[in-house]
Amino acid sequence: MTATREPIDVRRATSGDLGDLLVLGAEYATADGHRFDIEVAERGFGPLLDDDVLGVILVAAANDETVGYAAVTWGWSIEVGGLDVVLDELYVRPRRQGIGSLLLVAVEAACRARDVKRIFLETERPNDGARRLYARHGWSEDDSIWMSKELT
Repeated sequence: MTATREPIDVRRATSGDLGDLLVLGAEYATADGHRFDIEVAERGFGPLLDDDVLGVILVAAANDETVGYAAVTWGWSIEVGGLDVVLDELYVRPRRQGIGSLLLVAVEAACRARDVKRIFLETERPNDGARRLYARHGWSEDDSIWMSKELT
């Protein structure tokens, strides 16, 4: 495992990062208690690597080893009068070494550059550690309750 004392480079992911993203995505799914399907993950990551039309993925790397990623997808909100986005996934390894903070700062900078008005994210109920990280970066919990319905 990469020592986090190494300089961390955060950059936009490209199609050449897909293999590393699939490995990290599988780890993320396991950590979050979700089922991982490689074909679904490839369909999810792919368009975000091709261009920025649907969103962007940022990767964190140390000595050419990918140690984390953040996936942001674009949306639109009448409520805020413009672009709002979802920080769909953020995963790093090892944890508690500042890599997540670097990615959050980079995500916010990328969003500001695109005149994003609001960034949403969700965490699993038991993931207090993630909520503490986000709170340290100025995020606050909403009263909203996210609901979902799978359309297959």
